[in-house]
Amino acid sequence: MFGEILFDVFDDGARLGGAPLNLAVHLHRLGAETTLISAVGEDELGNRALREITREGVDTSGIARTSQPTGSVKVILDKAKIPSYHFLPGCAFDFIPMPEINPDEFNLFCFGTLAQRGVASRTTLRKLLAALSCKVFCDVNLRQNFFSREILADSLANSNLAKLNEEELGIIARLFELKPDPGAIAERFQLETVILTLGPKGCEVWNKGETISSPACPAQVVSTVGAGDAFSAGFLFHFLSGEGVKAAADAGNRLAAQVATLPGAF
Repeated sequence: MFGEILFDVFDDGARLGGAPLNLAVHLHRLGAETTLISAVGEDELGNRALREITREGVDTSGIARTSQPTGSVKVILDKAKIPSYHFLPGCAFDFIPMPEINPDEFNLFCFGTLAQRGVASRTTLRKLLAALSCKVFCDVNLRQNFFSREILADSLANSNLAKLNEEELGIIARLFELKPDPGAIAERFQLETVILTLGPKGCEVWNKGETISSPACPAQVVSTVGAGDAFSAGFLFHFLSGEGVKAAADAGNRLAAQVATLPGAF
């Protein structure tokens, strides 16, 4: 996994998160070996992050320490428990250096769009993508103004699978003058699989020309922070284990519902 490590700051305290980290933790809990490529600051939050990530069993050998502060984001939940985010600039995850890791060892490489807001991290990511021979999963994670047409085009063109929500589908469709349809996104960027998450309506998955739907699982929602990352983990683990699109989507929805009952992302 490549991307941000940050702390989600709620009214009642800070909890470790970041989409790539959430994904890595859930995949590890499902039984996968996971390595996180990121950066944290040489500060107490960075120390705490490394302790908690190590405790979860995720490989930290790709996590650098930098002079910039560990990432944090203020999270505000509305009445429906839907979060909005305010990210601080100039965080450690904006300066992820090239890790001493052999890309040939990966079976799956996952990344998102948020960590590409920093030129240094974006440069590292592009070097890694150029060296990969495995499947690549892109989490279209559009936050504030931390994305561009160029970043989206480059990210999707270098991926095999992508996940996005309804709002993100609309943004991409407008930017590239496409129909707001997962199949149109897949055709434009030669993607094998496009996952469209629909919140309480579940998800749709376009896979090699066919579309399946999977309903959401009932849950007593506490917070939806990290639910999409849990969905990704459940889907990817089961899909890449050969269980089929429908079974993978159902598994993703089950895990997302479990996480929605928690105050944090895992």
